[in-house]
Amino acid sequence: MRRTALASAFAATAALAFQVQAAAPTLDSVFPPGGRQGQAVDLTLLGKFDPWPCELWFSAPGFSFEPDPEKVGSGKLSIPAKAPEGPVLVRAHNAEGASASIIFVVGDKAEIVEEDKSRNTIAGSATVERDALPLVVNGTLSAASELDAWRLSLKKGDTLHALVEAYGLRSPLDPALHLHDASGNRILVAHDLPANHDAGFSFEVPQAGEYVVSLVGFAHPPATNVAYVGSKNTHYRLHLALSEKDLPARLLPADLGPDSPDPELASGGTVVGTLKKPSQPNRHAIEVKKGEKLLVRVEGRELRFPIDPVLRILKPDGGEIRREDDTGKSKDPQYLWTVAEDGVHTLEVSDRFGRGGPDMRYRLSASVPRPDFTLVADKEIHAMEQGKPLEIKLKLTRLHGHTGELDLSVSGLPESFVATSTGKTPDKDGELVLKIEAKDDAPGFSGPFRIVAQEQPGKADQPGNKDEGNENGESPGDRDEPLRREAVVSFADDNWRGPYAIDESPDLWLSLPAPPVEEKGEQNEKEEQKKKEEPGEGKK
Repeated sequence: MRRTALASAFAATAALAFQVQAAAPTLDSVFPPGGRQGQAVDLTLLGKFDPWPCELWFSAPGFSFEPDPEKVGSGKLSIPAKAPEGPVLVRAHNAEGASASIIFVVGDKAEIVEEDKSRNTIAGSATVERDALPLVVNGTLSAASELDAWRLSLKKGDTLHALVEAYGLRSPLDPALHLHDASGNRILVAHDLPANHDAGFSFEVPQAGEYVVSLVGFAHPPATNVAYVGSKNTHYRLHLALSEKDLPARLLPADLGPDSPDPELASGGTVVGTLKKPSQPNRHAIEVKKGEKLLVRVEGRELRFPIDPVLRILKPDGGEIRREDDTGKSKDPQYLWTVAEDGVHTLEVSDRFGRGGPDMRYRLSASVPRPDFTLVADKEIHAMEQGKPLEIKLKLTRLHGHTGELDLSVSGLPESFVATSTGKTPDKDGELVLKIEAKDDAPGFSGPFRIVAQEQPGKADQPGNKDEGNENGESPGDRDEPLRREAVVSFADDNWRGPYAIDESPDLWLSLPAPPVEEKGEQNEKEEQKKKEEPGEGKK
């Protein structure tokens, strides 16, 4: 009996020690930060993984990760052949929970991994064959003052396109690209792109010869010491191509087609324009009626053009009604305009710095605003404790006069979890709270889930929520179904300086540890105690 008791005590102590040591993984980065469709890559995870191995979750289907059981943080990733080109989110997870998500990019061109070398000089640059282009280089600026460089032999008339993703991957880097001639003389420097802190250039080769592309970077968020930086998590993807069409379309300016032949803008319509000459704004006439409400928008920077647009709304007599520059975090302006008088007004578009040229393009629209709403979760990873409910806070933003109650529900959780919304929906912007409770018999769980908010039945027919037309001038009509929106977690934090490859996600994570396993003797003792407590049992 004593041996059995000691063995049970030892087992319980060992199990407790394991539970104390085991923890949800943290994932700081993965290398390489991307790979080609249909390929298998050796993946290195940087973070904390105790216990190892752990699993990887991807926001798109078909990915398969096989961890190396002997080497912590290593494994083989298989990328599905049908995975669409572009970014996905990845998390490390185990029974205890999950890490925050990071970005992994799927490509459709040839890819190589830059070797970490000590020859961080122009003279020691690696050679890339011209015939190997288009090519994606996955690399790491692993130490302070590091420079990565590649030498290419190019022909006269070639146009070399170079584009680097680092900031967009949420790497702690503000990258800069340099181009040098064969002797190492610098020809050009490319820093921020129009949309964010990544960098790129297009260079028409004036004469055949060798050219060197080099990459360095500054700290992001910015540091007080302005110097080239590097770290084990400072990863990048460098795209090299001889044709712009071989670069990812998501990183290039939008294809707007030619400028609209008629600069006049109809209510509910759209025009495309270009600021062709410096300090010369474009003006678009629009006929409106008193009391009409229009959402006027200028899209330029968000379409990845270098323009920093400024919008002015002018009266029929030329007087200024409104001047808008940036709106919120966006460089593109918008304004909800309630028209005060009938007549032909003017919408003026200019560049904040008076620039002009063929790439200073924009799209201007004036549409009837549609009531809508957004929900943003306070965080993406949520952990529950046995016997305790979990409350998730959601920031509600009502848009363009949206009103009414919202019902919350969840998808992706087992039936042993019950979700209910608490409190009344705020009349204006405010906070919603979703409470999740686990039933007494709920097993352990660690997995993704989503929160859905929907207008209560009948909302679509209420006044103020009529679909009175859209920016394409389509005929008006009532919404047939109540609005339904998924809550998202936003990655646009205080360090956000333009779009990441992914700025938000509806995929949240919930973990609940499994209830402790009871020894057989403990179970018998509880059953005996229960029998004694039942009426009449103790008298038999």
